[in-house]
Amino acid sequence: MNKQKNNKIVKYRNGPVFNIGTVLFGVIFIYMIICLVMYVTTDHITAYEVTAGPLAGNYRYSALALRSETIINADHAGNVSYYVREGSKAGTGTAVCTVNEGSATTSLVPEKVSTGSEAASAMTEESSLDEDTLKNLKDEMESFSLGFQQENFQSIYNFKGDLESTLLEVGNTGTAGADGSSIINACTAPTEGIVVLSTDGFESKLPETVTASDFEQKNYEKKNLRMNKTVKSGDPIYKLVTDETWYLCILLDQKMATELADSTSVKFRFLKDDTIFYAGFQLQKQGSSYIGILTMDKCMSLYASERYVDIELVLNRKTGLKIPNSAIATKRFYKIPDEFAVYDRETTSMPSEISVLCPVVDKNGAESVKTKTVTVYDKADDGGFLVDCTSFNEGDVIRKQNSQKTYTIGETETINGVYNINKGYAIFREITIIDENEEYCIVEAGSTFGLAQYDHIALNADTVNDEDIVIHY
Repeated sequence: MNKQKNNKIVKYRNGPVFNIGTVLFGVIFIYMIICLVMYVTTDHITAYEVTAGPLAGNYRYSALALRSETIINADHAGNVSYYVREGSKAGTGTAVCTVNEGSATTSLVPEKVSTGSEAASAMTEESSLDEDTLKNLKDEMESFSLGFQQENFQSIYNFKGDLESTLLEVGNTGTAGADGSSIINACTAPTEGIVVLSTDGFESKLPETVTASDFEQKNYEKKNLRMNKTVKSGDPIYKLVTDETWYLCILLDQKMATELADSTSVKFRFLKDDTIFYAGFQLQKQGSSYIGILTMDKCMSLYASERYVDIELVLNRKTGLKIPNSAIATKRFYKIPDEFAVYDRETTSMPSEISVLCPVVDKNGAESVKTKTVTVYDKADDGGFLVDCTSFNEGDVIRKQNSQKTYTIGETETINGVYNINKGYAIFREITIIDENEEYCIVEAGSTFGLAQYDHIALNADTVNDEDIVIHY
């Protein structure tokens, strides 16, 4: 029985190893291997899309502000109390501060300066000021509280001094002490001006005497006069800015100085509040440095206490096609004189191709003329045409049409350009640079053999050559 069952077993025949599915899979696998090898071994070209617009640059400066400043010194020794806030205008004879020759000191603002609603409540309880003054003080405290930054701790002392000055200005503080031991000497403004409560040594500096070292802020020291509660006779106690005309001096490099050399006015922006103004401009050279001087008659009181003011020049830059400097390449071309070029001379536009007549001598010594057509890249400086150096060998001879006059190839001209990679291979395109900075340049748009907006070019010209097949990303 078992023997009969075994006789019914049929052996299964295996199919061929190389069926159509195996072949297709093998082809795809080999293709992927080839693509991987090409990807690893091929230089990858980074593409840049050409855009249109003006050239942006860093035209920001920390300007040195100079004004007509007069330092007022104390006539007596004692404790100082200020009546006028910094940045306020004082008229002739206005009591800016007092010097108390007695030993008693009075501070109308606690040493521990609170902010916000707590300080406002304390002020209300301890004073009999009118409602308008109290409202102004509350607003001032809340504004300080909202804008306070811990890294600018000096602002606390300035804020305290402003409060004291406000309270002294509205209060009745012009009397002697209760025991009659104090003598209060009022220090009045000799002329009208903006009150500044600091000194820095630049008070007598004139625009024509500014040097490059004056812009080194690491050596700058500013003395806050409100920190000195006790003064000696002859010590500075405040200064007055007596003229609305002031100057902003900026240190320029040679390139910017050349650009602004013929300017009599400039447009600029205060970075603090983004306000834009026009100012008179003059350029002066101090040694090897170029100093630009902007003359202003506005906003002086807003910046009266600041020696360095951040500004930005707003320049009318040229517009065109913007490309990175790394994409620029220089290429050498052979010159073909116009008289040796064959083309349609009736057209007014520059031809994209020209033909030249090349004399050829066969092995029997017979001479004939062969016509050769070459691509034109640009006009030569002398009116001829520029063609690729691969089109000829140096020393080749061409002949003028209907003449025996000949010209030997050899004279060259170099032009700037970029490699256009729109079609998947590199094509050199000429550019005309009209503006540039450290990273980018603006090139002329609309030339016959130049660039157009949205073209793709090689970002780094050193990584590509003419006619290279380009894999770009």
